[in-house]
Amino acid sequence: MGGNAAALDTRRPVAKGLLRDDLADVLGKRPVVITFATPLLCQSRVCGPTVDIVEQVRASAPKGIAFIHQEIYNDNQVNKGVRSQVSAWRLPSEPWTFVIDRGGRISTRFEGGVSVGELQRAVAKVSGT
Repeated sequence: MGGNAAALDTRRPVAKGLLRDDLADVLGKRPVVITFATPLLCQSRVCGPTVDIVEQVRASAPKGIAFIHQEIYNDNQVNKGVRSQVSAWRLPSEPWTFVIDRGGRISTRFEGGVSVGELQRAVAKVSGT
């Protein structure tokens, strides 16, 4: 990952481990956890803790699983509207976390908050551990 991570992520400190992979590069090739959330601008105050949990699970997850954090708003500014990815996934709210298997199929989805245990079990399901 190059560039200004703080411009990509409203979490402080920036969760650099969640900015390493591009969904287009890993989808259908390896398991993926992708979370759509904007910690600084979240309407529900659940986004920050959700990204923290995704980062925590990533740190102890088996190798080979891609963990991705996608911010909600263009340039991280509400007045610029939602990013095209949010529209493409038809997400009516935030946060959302999806666990996708190696074949590119959504295995588990979480609307709103998710616990460490719930996410670890979902990751284990797609990682074969």
